[in-house]
Amino acid sequence: MRLSLIIGFMFLSLLLGCGSGPAIGHVSGQVTMDGTPIEMGQIFFEPIAGDSAIGTGIIENGEFELVCPPGNYKVVITGTRKIPGAPPISNIPGEEIDAREPIVPSKYNRQTTLTKEVQQGEQTIDFHLEK
Repeated sequence: MRLSLIIGFMFLSLLLGCGSGPAIGHVSGQVTMDGTPIEMGQIFFEPIAGDSAIGTGIIENGEFELVCPPGNYKVVITGTRKIPGAPPISNIPGEEIDAREPIVPSKYNRQTTLTKEVQQGEQTIDFHLEK
């Protein structure tokens, strides 16, 4: 999870350049679906107005971290879970991954109405989703 945070800082540094750029918000939190942490997924903070950078984070075991400039964002969340009893999938000989299925309804991604405001500095924003 720290790797996604480092990549986010590097991405924002490239976008903002050197010198005194806009302030940064560091967001961390939990994402659950019907009370259960989302095993794997992604979370995106897309600016509602203006030309701010998109904040992106990986969801692992229900936790995420991301960075983005302060502002108002539309939130897009995706998530998957291991398919119980399904055999592993292999596209590369010798490497297998668990078969997974999406668990987050479209009302939280393709048709999201979730919005959040990001402040400067560190903050916790949790998402408790329901089907």
